[in-house]
Amino acid sequence: MRILQIVNIGFEAGGAEKSVRLITEGLRARGHTVSVVATDRMAAGHELFADHIVPAVNGGPARRLFGYFWHHTAYRRLGRILAEFEPDVVHLHTIGEFSPSVLAATRRYPRLLTARGPEDWTLKLLRWNLGTATNGGRLSATDTARYLYLRFLQRPGYLVWLRGLDRVLALSQYMADTVRGDVGRVPLFVVPNGTESGFGYEPIADTESVLFTGRLERVKGVDVLLTAFRQVVERHPGARLVIIGDGADRARLESLAADLTSQGRVVFRGWLGKAEVAECLRAASVVAVPSRWPEVFGRVVLEAFQTGRPVVASRCGGLPELISDDNGRLVDPGDARGLADALSSLLGDRATLERLGKGAAQCAERYRLDAVVDAHEEHYQAVLAGRR
Repeated sequence: MRILQIVNIGFEAGGAEKSVRLITEGLRARGHTVSVVATDRMAAGHELFADHIVPAVNGGPARRLFGYFWHHTAYRRLGRILAEFEPDVVHLHTIGEFSPSVLAATRRYPRLLTARGPEDWTLKLLRWNLGTATNGGRLSATDTARYLYLRFLQRPGYLVWLRGLDRVLALSQYMADTVRGDVGRVPLFVVPNGTESGFGYEPIADTESVLFTGRLERVKGVDVLLTAFRQVVERHPGARLVIIGDGADRARLESLAADLTSQGRVVFRGWLGKAEVAECLRAASVVAVPSRWPEVFGRVVLEAFQTGRPVVASRCGGLPELISDDNGRLVDPGDARGLADALSSLLGDRATLERLGKGAAQCAERYRLDAVVDAHEEHYQAVLAGRR
């Protein structure tokens, strides 16, 4: 089968991009011909896995406003790629950087789309595209204007084309329920992320080490984790927090934790490669996922589970579908005291950490990459057969 994958970003910026890479590698290993198209957004200086790069929307405010409504350059470039590659199936992932033009360009091909998170067409998650949505209060004047643009102009521009898809996949039941009203009568199925090899089970050696890995942005709740960790060290003076990742909020977070950093209690590691992340997971006692926004799935949870590490996470989005009392703890988003209590109840308690770690490893077995690639093959064959 010839399969074209389309995703906003062509390097491993986060879970969506990692999933596309893993699915692509899995399909190629089974003999399929797969090509990946991405935009050049943030591509400079990164190792790309995409085979084709399309210019992202750029220019001044007016040009960008029109570009996100209809990105004509992407439309033309995709048309040429499609004509040359001649795919049997097109799989759309994140598409906001292409605009609704990506749906128009691919309309003649069997298509499916994986709903991976907030996009310009996801009504229930529309606010999460806005920077001030995480402040807990009103949107800024700029974000209010942008919300109105997304709600009444951009989103309708997508819906015209979205409802012509052959089917939609969602990473969790939460996401399926969230987008059901957006996609109308298009068949909707749940297909989760798969686990990557290289994060094998390891016995817990250190019982007082907390790990966070992810983008350093306000929606990820790292400031809540830092507030909670100050309470944790009062009960566990030997506790340490390692933070992996980078992002727009890093400078503010480092300032908030300056005293803890100088004492060696908190360490910011920046972006790390897969091997280094795996090493940090093995060194951790528990992994924290304190997100403010509704995580659609939570790939980092699976990586922690593979290593046999329990997870303390926010009770939002698809996270409760992964985390239970058998493998971790759930707390309310933004609840620093609750997060501190949950972490403190686990740190130093080797028996509980090991019991939850074994439950985590058992849960990870249900999300093997081979099974996820199997599911994608079945959906590709179904949409192809439907068009024929």
